[in-house]
Amino acid sequence: MRPFTLLEFHFFSLWNWRASYLGRFLEPIAYLAFLTAGLSRSVAVPDGDYLGFATTGLFCFIAFRSATSTVSDVANDRKWGVTAIYTLQGGSIAGYLASILMFGALVFAAQIIIVIAVGSALFGFAAIGGPPLLARAAMGLLLVAGWVGIGAAVAARVQSYAVRDLVITVTSLPVVLSAPLFYPLASVPPYLHAIALANPLTYQVGWMRSGPAGPTLLFATVWAVGALSLALVMLSRADRVSRER
Repeated sequence: MRPFTLLEFHFFSLWNWRASYLGRFLEPIAYLAFLTAGLSRSVAVPDGDYLGFATTGLFCFIAFRSATSTVSDVANDRKWGVTAIYTLQGGSIAGYLASILMFGALVFAAQIIIVIAVGSALFGFAAIGGPPLLARAAMGLLLVAGWVGIGAAVAARVQSYAVRDLVITVTSLPVVLSAPLFYPLASVPPYLHAIALANPLTYQVGWMRSGPAGPTLLFATVWAVGALSLALVMLSRADRVSRER
């Protein structure tokens, strides 16, 4: 069984759980149409282009969300024996991880296309960032790769649904809200600034706003390779079928 065959099964799963996935596509639109539009007149950014600033932050937010969805996907695959069947059919753990990565990247691309289309319709393409936005979106695929790796590693290590849910709940809001996705760090209290310095999203959104050139592309690549390597090790050591029921 090849990774592309397993990728097809992931899309079948998406269709079966389409109501849940619909929320993933609607959430960024809500952030763009309501939060970003509402803050555009009250938040000052260095270059004065708040919509472009926030749209890039939204891309980073979508990339982070791939971690939480990967936790669920990998946990369910291990719970219901999908991972075990794949390996029994001759598939490797690297191939399994590749299928998860391809699925996450395609979902991310679809979300980005929708955000750009809606943002262009509401504000104009130039207002949300213009052509440089496309290069930033492409760079976002490296961030997605890293977050998919983090999600897969968590799902491989944590056997309990309750513990996984706690980890996601406790980490998601602080990670998203402390990073300068929708506001510049210059305007935040010192304690929030300190938390932001320990937040990987803070650096990732900075890389994305700088564009895929020079060291930022290298940093994003190291992030992706490191996180995927961690996921590969954790999945290789984990049971093919989890004890969770």
